[in-house]
Amino acid sequence: MEIAGFTVPLNGWAESLLGSPYLYAAVGCFFACILLITLWHLFRKPQTTTLFPGQSSKAKAQNTDNAADFTSPLIQKIQRLNSKNKIILLAGAGLDNLPVTIPVKIAIAMAQSNRRCLLVDMDTRRNAAAKVFELNSNTTDGIISPYPLKTVIPNLSLWPAEFFVRFSQVNIRTVIQNTKDTFEIIMINAPYLDGHPDRKLIAMSAEYGLIFCQKPGQLDRLKMLLSENGCRLIQSEPVNCPYQ
Repeated sequence: MEIAGFTVPLNGWAESLLGSPYLYAAVGCFFACILLITLWHLFRKPQTTTLFPGQSSKAKAQNTDNAADFTSPLIQKIQRLNSKNKIILLAGAGLDNLPVTIPVKIAIAMAQSNRRCLLVDMDTRRNAAAKVFELNSNTTDGIISPYPLKTVIPNLSLWPAEFFVRFSQVNIRTVIQNTKDTFEIIMINAPYLDGHPDRKLIAMSAEYGLIFCQKPGQLDRLKMLLSENGCRLIQSEPVNCPYQ
């Protein structure tokens, strides 16, 4: 009887609760919160960047700041050149001395100064610049005759390194000859020029050069290479990149 006596008021409490508008308001708020959290996870912007893959957000932000600080004086040197059409060679002693971030940053800055800019990538081992701008094989597979590819940056086009591998008749000299009247600035990214088999042809194709190296012997070889092939130095001292 005591149990039955307890059950009656419990059932009454449950019925009153189910009939209360506050219960439905609380349930509605709960499901609304779940929906908002789900939508936030679905549509939030990913905190990634193609310039520094595989790093934490803090490291990427630090590298971005370092890149801006490091490339600013180099950009100013290029902008002070008098010639209207400039062909700039970024000459590296090795991949560790000239990461792809440097030519990409400089090329973007040139394009943002309202100049038509072409970045020619000679890094045939990695095709790194194309990966930065997400111009992968899905973009280039159907190309029969190579041409500069437009990037997402206004005024900036890219000649990917894979073109030098896929089209044997194309070399840096022919690329420069066919594009120098179209672009106001042509940047040649040659991260391992010191040991490149076509280093003389590459140096001969440029008007000005920046050297990126860490060892005096490498600097001397690159300075001589550029000098012997008519490429004038903008930066005549070793350039040590503060990040990799």
